[in-house]
Amino acid sequence: MKNNPSITNLKKRSNLIFVLHLLVLFVISCNKEDTPQHYEFKFIEEYCDVVTVGGVVGIADKCFEVGEIVSGTDYGGKTITIRIAEHSNLNEGPPSSASYQEFLEVPRDYLKIAE
Repeated sequence: MKNNPSITNLKKRSNLIFVLHLLVLFVISCNKEDTPQHYEFKFIEEYCDVVTVGGVVGIADKCFEVGEIVSGTDYGGKTITIRIAEHSNLNEGPPSSASYQEFLEVPRDYLKIAE
């Protein structure tokens, strides 16, 4: 039994329409808000937290004053990730007594984008 050319073309056209619909749905689902946004943030309220300054037992209070500006990344959640220390070779590999905390999650209510 031979394939009918019109049925074969119809199947190809249906497959093409299906693939195009999937492509459109994929493009729509990828919006700009899903990508992290890097900004300079300013504290609008005083904020303190405990950070690791040297291994598991080396902890200290870290406080930020109103108006202090920090670099951070907004992933769109309830917190904003700010950088509290620069990266170095001490933080490479598994955690050790020389490792320290580089980032801090701060509730977004304490920060606004610096102007």
